[in-house]
Amino acid sequence: MALDGILFYKLTNELKKLNTGKINKIQEASDNEFLFTIRRNKENYKLLISLSANYPRVHITKESYDFPREPKSFTMLLRKYFEGSQINNIYTHETDRVMVIECSKYNDMGDFEKKSLIIEILGRYSNLIVVENGTIIESFHHLGIGELRTIIPNAKYEFPDTLGKINPFSLTKEAFINEANNWESPKDAVNHILGLSQQAAIYAYNYPNPKEKLYEIINEDSPSLFFNGKKNDITYYSVDNSQSFPSYSSLLDTFYCDEALRERIKSKTGNLENFIDKQITRNNQKKTKLMLELQNAEDKDKYRLYGELLIANNFIKSRENKISVLNYYTNEMVDISLDPRYDLMGNSKLYFKKYQKAKNAVVHINEQLKNIEDELAYFNILKSQIKICDLKDALEIQQELIDNKYLISKAKPEKLQKPKITTYILSDGSEVLVGKNNVQNDIVTNKMAKPNELWFHVKDIPGSHVLLRKEGDYTEYDIRMCANLAAYFSLARDSSSVPVNYTKAKNIKKIPGHKNCFVSIKGEKTIYIDPDINLISKLEIKK
Repeated sequence: MALDGILFYKLTNELKKLNTGKINKIQEASDNEFLFTIRRNKENYKLLISLSANYPRVHITKESYDFPREPKSFTMLLRKYFEGSQINNIYTHETDRVMVIECSKYNDMGDFEKKSLIIEILGRYSNLIVVENGTIIESFHHLGIGELRTIIPNAKYEFPDTLGKINPFSLTKEAFINEANNWESPKDAVNHILGLSQQAAIYAYNYPNPKEKLYEIINEDSPSLFFNGKKNDITYYSVDNSQSFPSYSSLLDTFYCDEALRERIKSKTGNLENFIDKQITRNNQKKTKLMLELQNAEDKDKYRLYGELLIANNFIKSRENKISVLNYYTNEMVDISLDPRYDLMGNSKLYFKKYQKAKNAVVHINEQLKNIEDELAYFNILKSQIKICDLKDALEIQQELIDNKYLISKAKPEKLQKPKITTYILSDGSEVLVGKNNVQNDIVTNKMAKPNELWFHVKDIPGSHVLLRKEGDYTEYDIRMCANLAAYFSLARDSSSVPVNYTKAKNIKKIPGHKNCFVSIKGEKTIYIDPDINLISKLEIKK
């Protein structure tokens, strides 16, 4: 179901608590996402408006976002008209996924002005439109003549056509049941109720009294997350084995968090995860091909033997395709293929040439295999990092690939800030540094670590370098919490009983001739831990 019109209507009613709030700040969370900071009753709220084609939505969020240094012109226009303004009213158009935020403020000339921000959550047609007195000032997407509606500056704004569908909240129960008596199937209900999803209609029609059940669930307020048999989904009514949430915003924040982050990373880095997967596949294919070549090259001793036996039988005058001679090493007869263009001495030279070529090939192939193994190890590390990183970390990974000549920058690269290491605070005030990519791991291990500080890393699995900074003795709590962080920020985060090595930082050394992400370890101990995000979420993160 995801975000249908009825859930959107209930969400909008929840957002009415922002009425009379002041819009203090407008920021650009990504190319198609905006974050409004609203102050009301001495409390700040962050309202996220996403026009993503895959995950369009509006809700209050508690997530953190990275903001570009230079916002786009549309963001500057939003700031001009809405920063410092007061929210007068928030409502939806019927039960369609169209939200109106009416605002007012005094402009720079001291004149009082009213403007509306209209948010249309319509899949790939999602839009953000600035309207004054019914006239469009500007919009995120323009729809010209020939489209279903005209959305361009100076055009008159018109709401999307509701196609004559019913707003269920405008009917009493009796009136709703009377209307529903004409509907024979879930499809009929969807065709007559504005904003009703097919999933909700099917759910109601599985009950003995589908019309009454449909009215009941439409008027229920139970923000819920559940598994629909294929994937996680959200709804506004309670279902079996669902997880309840205190608000629709917290539900949407949880539901969209990971997927939306992956989409932001994809849009900013050009689908970096797909590039890494292709590199792993490419290197595995090269490895398979080289192993086959190595197997063939290991026949070199057979070529040398054939050359010796042909010399030993040089007295035989033959220009056939094959000859049988005695192998004086095993005292058995051996069939040797010949090139009829040459005598036995000529064929002997051919076999010795094959022997020398195969001998050289073995050395060369083994060198290539070693390089490929290093490449596979490197890209598997990147694969683990891209799955757990945020946007800033992903941009650092992209820059690392550009620096290492794996990627070519097609556009002017975004200027990155100095890498910031995520630092967790333990209950006694000790700090735990967690590297989220190779650049950060190198800084943590090779630049920030002091000799006697404890260093953690999952055993034989790509993951983060974790460093415990503490004066005095280490407790079991310290070790278990750091091991938990190392296990969670690794490729084994969804496993149980994950082995984590730990030792003093002075026992960690770079491996010569390898990238900085590869280190050797000695004097290590191993602890087995079950990664627990609930424990990690309770830790304070250093600002």
